[in-house]
Amino acid sequence: MKKTVVFVWVVALSFLVADQLTALEAPLSITGLVKQPLNLTLSDLGQYQTITVQLNEVMTDHGYRGSFHFKGVPLRTLLDVAYIEKEESDFHKRVDLGLLVRNGQGKQVALSWGEVFYRNRGEIVIATSAVPIMPHHDCIQCHEPEVYQPRLDQLHRTIRFPKLVISNDTYADRSIEGITSIEVVDLRPKMPTKKMDKLFSPEFAVTGRVQKEVLIKDLASYPRREIDVRHLGEGKGYHGIDRFEGACFKAVLEKAGIEDDLTLVFLVSAPDGYRSLFSYGEIFLNPNGERMIIANRMNDEALEKGGKFFLVPPDDLMADRDVKSVQNIEVISLRQTPKLYVIGIGSGDTNLVTLEAVSKMSRADMFVCPPDIRDRFAKYMGGKPVLFNLYDFAPPVLKRENPGLSTDELAELGDKKRTLAAGIIREAIDKDKSVAILDYGDPTIWSGSSYVRELFGDDILEMVPGLSSFNVSNALLKRKLGCNGSIVLTTPRGVRENIGMIRALATSGETLCIFMGIREIPALVGILSRYYSGNTPSRLVYKAGYSASEHLITTTLDGLENAAGEYHEKYLGLIYVGPCLSVAEKRNERL
Repeated sequence: MKKTVVFVWVVALSFLVADQLTALEAPLSITGLVKQPLNLTLSDLGQYQTITVQLNEVMTDHGYRGSFHFKGVPLRTLLDVAYIEKEESDFHKRVDLGLLVRNGQGKQVALSWGEVFYRNRGEIVIATSAVPIMPHHDCIQCHEPEVYQPRLDQLHRTIRFPKLVISNDTYADRSIEGITSIEVVDLRPKMPTKKMDKLFSPEFAVTGRVQKEVLIKDLASYPRREIDVRHLGEGKGYHGIDRFEGACFKAVLEKAGIEDDLTLVFLVSAPDGYRSLFSYGEIFLNPNGERMIIANRMNDEALEKGGKFFLVPPDDLMADRDVKSVQNIEVISLRQTPKLYVIGIGSGDTNLVTLEAVSKMSRADMFVCPPDIRDRFAKYMGGKPVLFNLYDFAPPVLKRENPGLSTDELAELGDKKRTLAAGIIREAIDKDKSVAILDYGDPTIWSGSSYVRELFGDDILEMVPGLSSFNVSNALLKRKLGCNGSIVLTTPRGVRENIGMIRALATSGETLCIFMGIREIPALVGILSRYYSGNTPSRLVYKAGYSASEHLITTTLDGLENAAGEYHEKYLGLIYVGPCLSVAEKRNERL
C-alpha cells in the first residue's frame, strides 16, 4: 500500500512540477552570420516539431541539478531556418564557424558548427519544457535525509526556458538555462586559402589562450591511440575505412595549458588555409572528445601525403572537419566583453531596422531608449530592463520643463544630467553588463546620444549605423537630388553660421537638406531667400519611414512657410531646397 501511495504522489508531483518548470520565459534571438535572424518566444518554439531527450545534470564539480526529460526543438532545425551563410571569404565551408550562446544571467557557452551539424539532431536541443524523472522508491533505506533530500529538491526546482540541452555531454555545465541569444560567428573571415602541389607540415604549434605556446615536431611524448575511421564527406561521399594512430587531441591541448572556459574554441588549420573549429565542451565535456586524435600514422604507415599530422574527429557523421597537415591550433575565446552599443533602429517602422542592429540588440543586457522605441522594438529587446530615456534631457525638453532658466543654466543642467546618465551606464558595464542605446534613424549623423562618444573609450563603444530619415525621404522624393554634383546635409545652426556656404550652394544649384528645422522655417526662409529665388523647388517630408503617417509636400521656397504652417506635425520632418528637386531620375544616365 505504501508503495502505491508513493507512486501516485510521484506521478502527481511530476505533472505539477512540469507546469511550474514551463512558467518562466526568456525570448531567444538567433543572429550573426544568418540571412534570416529569428526572435522566438516559447510560443513560437512550440510551433516547431519537438523531440524529447533525457539529461542527467551532473556538473564538473560533481554537483547534481536533477534528471529530466526535456522537450524541445533541435538547435539544427532553428539554424536551418535562420539560414547560415558566410559573407565574403576565401573559405566557403562552414566547418570553421562558431556559435556563442548567452543567457540572461550573463553565462556564455561556445559551440562549434560541426558539433551541431555533424551529429544527430537530438544531441543539442533548445528545450521549452521538462518533466522530472522521479525515483520509484524513497532513499530513506540507503541514505540519511541530509544526503537524499537536496537531490530530490532539484527535481522540483524552477527551470528557466528556453534551455540549451546538450544531452550527450558527460557533464552538463554547457546546458544553461534562460538563453536569450545564439550568435553565429566567423572568427577568421580574412584568413587566406591557397592551392598547394604538396600539402605537408613538419610541425604544428598550439597558440593563443594557452599557458605556454608549444611547437610539436613529433608525438613521442604522448600516449598512443589507434582508431578506425569511416570516411564520408559531403563532397565525395564514402571513401572507406582507415586505421589511424596518434595522440589524443585533448592531451595535446592539456599540455599547452588550457583554462576551464566554456567559451573557448580551437581553430585547427593547415598550410593551404583549410581549417576546422572545435569547442571546449565537445573536447573536455563530451565523451567523443576522448576519441579525437592527431594522427601521424595511417594503416601502419607514416603520413606523407597530407601529413605529417592529421586531425581526425572520428565521431562526426561527415569527415569534412578532418584537417590534413595540421600546422596550427589556435585557442580562442568567444566570450563577449561588456560593450556600449549605440544602435540606429532606422527611420520609422520596425521593418527598416538592419540585421546588424537586431544582432547587436541580442547582445545587450540593458537598454537606453525612449518609450516609443521600447514599445515598437519590444520583440527584439526581450523584456530586458530600460535604464532611462536618453531624450529626457534633450535641450527642447529641458527648456520646456524649466522655462525660468537661462540659456547658460539650461546648458549646465543638461551637462549634469548627461554626466549622471553616463554614470548609470558605466555602473552597468562595470557589473559586466552590455548596454545598448537605441536611437532614431542613423546615430552617426545627428543624435541625442552623441555625448557618449566623448565619455566612453573606443574599446567599449561600438556604433551601429541605421537607415536615416534622409535615405527614406530620398526614396519618397524620387528625384535626382545630386544632379549638380552635391547634396549638403545641415541643421538650422549650420544655415545661420555658414552664410558663405549657403551663397555658394545657391549659386551652383546644389541640393540642401535641413534636419531638425521644421520649427525654424520662418527664420530659415528669411536667410535662404537672400540667395535662392522664390520659385526654387522645395519639399517637406514628414515622418519618413512611418508608413501610416509619412507625408510629402511639394512647394517652392516662397510657399514653404505657409505649407509648414498648415500641416499638423511640427517636429519630425526634413526640408529640401534646390533646383534638382524638379529633376526626375533617368535610367542609364551617367553622373
